[in-house]
Amino acid sequence: MLRPDTADFFELQDAARRSTRRLVLVYVAAVIAVAFAVSAVAGLPYAALLLYWGGPLPEGVTIDYGQLLRSFFAVWVHGVPPAFYAWTAGITLAVMVGATLWRSWQLRHGGEAVAELLGAVRLDRSWGTPLQTRLLNVVEEMAIASGIAVPPVYMLPGERSVNALVAGTTPNEAVVIVTQSALEKLTRDELQGVVAHEFSHILNGDMQLNLRLLGLLYGIVFIGQSGQFLLRMATAGAIGVEREKQMIGVPQLFAGAVLASVGYAGLMAARFIKAAIAHQREYLADAASVQFTRNPDGIAGALDSIRSLRLGSQVMSRHAEELSHMFFAQAVSTVLGPAFATHPPIDARIRRVHPRFDSREYRRTRPGTQERSEVAVLDGLGNVVKVIGARDAARSMTALAATAAVAEQVGKPTAAHLDLAGRVLAALPATTRQRMAVAAGAAQVMFALALERDDAVRAGELAVLEARCGALERAETEAAYGELRGLGRAFVLPLIELALPALKSQKQAARDAFLADLGALVEADRRVTLGEFVLLTFLRQHLREGAGRAIATRVRALADVREEARLVLSLVAHVARGDSAGAFAKGAHWLELPADALLPQSGIALAPVSAALERLRVLAPLVKPRVLRACVDAAADGGFTLRQAELLRAVAATLDCPVPPVLAALDPATLAG
Repeated sequence: MLRPDTADFFELQDAARRSTRRLVLVYVAAVIAVAFAVSAVAGLPYAALLLYWGGPLPEGVTIDYGQLLRSFFAVWVHGVPPAFYAWTAGITLAVMVGATLWRSWQLRHGGEAVAELLGAVRLDRSWGTPLQTRLLNVVEEMAIASGIAVPPVYMLPGERSVNALVAGTTPNEAVVIVTQSALEKLTRDELQGVVAHEFSHILNGDMQLNLRLLGLLYGIVFIGQSGQFLLRMATAGAIGVEREKQMIGVPQLFAGAVLASVGYAGLMAARFIKAAIAHQREYLADAASVQFTRNPDGIAGALDSIRSLRLGSQVMSRHAEELSHMFFAQAVSTVLGPAFATHPPIDARIRRVHPRFDSREYRRTRPGTQERSEVAVLDGLGNVVKVIGARDAARSMTALAATAAVAEQVGKPTAAHLDLAGRVLAALPATTRQRMAVAAGAAQVMFALALERDDAVRAGELAVLEARCGALERAETEAAYGELRGLGRAFVLPLIELALPALKSQKQAARDAFLADLGALVEADRRVTLGEFVLLTFLRQHLREGAGRAIATRVRALADVREEARLVLSLVAHVARGDSAGAFAKGAHWLELPADALLPQSGIALAPVSAALERLRVLAPLVKPRVLRACVDAAADGGFTLRQAELLRAVAATLDCPVPPVLAALDPATLAG
């Protein structure tokens, strides 16, 4: 199995796809097994009818009432017509496959569908409590550090256990769901450890696998759930009914008992499949949480908090069984042993991430505001090998960020990135953060980012905006521009990422209208700058129709998109600081291009570049890193600049590759206004 510290983002995403294909084979085997189990159990009452009420029996099958059990078994095996078993199995197969297709169709909207299934409530900064705002801040920090769009955050109200999950089809279309008790019971460091664990599932491909597993396994557990429903209906129907009329519910009660009994086998099969897939992935996500935050107390403290609660991590939602493999910790109880548990034991998880953890001492000195005194050091396999002082670790992480290769950072945020994200968020005006809590305000901030510094040009752009959206929108956009005026270009990408949750909350028609208005604003001065191109590219990728669905592979060979790759690489080379031809040559070998194939700057227009990126977007997952590495090598010629960082992040966003803000971390001066 691939580990998040030894495999890159692209390998992990591809491994998740391969796991899905294997999962389909396991699903087919489980469905067939359950179908045969249903038909076998359905043969029991048929055999009883033949035994007690008589009926035609095949030759060689006799009834010996002195050996009643043996006779019943013989009738069950040889006396029930094969056609009965075949029809029962066929109908069961059809029902299970239909249930799987139905649930998969329900989940087509990804994470939002899961949140709706659970009855989760979306959190909003404009009306949230301080605890909810703290969670939103933690998620925003982790998203910016990871280089992905800030996901919508949901809360499971009334849940008195500590648990969380992520759901979605692609890294940039995820949602984070947290129980109410997790907000109330965990410190900020513990909450950060849980969120980092869940972000590992996003970046390592687990999230997509878990969502597909949810759809596939529903068909297996559907039989048992239907039986339990019939039992509840039959029991409820008998209450208050006259004795002579209570026989009406007997067939229903019998059918429910049969389905529930047979469905229990499906439930166990589903649990075994989930346990086999989820166990190791949970250990890896715990290790990644420590890697992201370098704070072993965060994840270990959260697990210890679960251990100290009466309800622990058990979720009361009626869909908890279906979703049990997606949660941070064991969401449903099991008495069948670890082979059927979706998560490893709490004690084992704590020992893995923090061998020196002392629960009693930790609970005694647990205030969430204390300064972190020590951080973890991990070996190449993700194991905690020692703990060092935070000050020494900060120096070593700064050196790490300064030497890390950008392409190798895809999907692997570090504590240095997390610290940078925290500084960026702290520097943003409070009025701007509040404005972006709603879709209208987020749109105004994006309009403000597109405005030119020149007063005359900006006046023309605002006139176009007023003509399309009204005088109020113009006034609010001018106010947003005033709030942002003291910020440098380094804040543009974080602002886009922070605005996306509110913009995504709109219907597609509203998204399309916003993109059209933004496009008209950008083109008002009859030119598109590189910064405006980056802004439009980011927003179009995340707000386009179908953005929540996984990108289908349509191009498998780099040779089929060589000209598109040449165009994009030429743009990056011309933006590079220094010799454009030399910069192009440094990246050309990744794309199997001649070193002297640089296109002239006069022949590059941003509209064809956008079309080229769309073509590269549907490349096979293991081919995409070659495009990204080519662009990184070209941009690195002469040292990175902020313009190059923005362009590289735009290319990465198109390829659906989350790149941490490592380039900004190289030059802290870029954070200055």
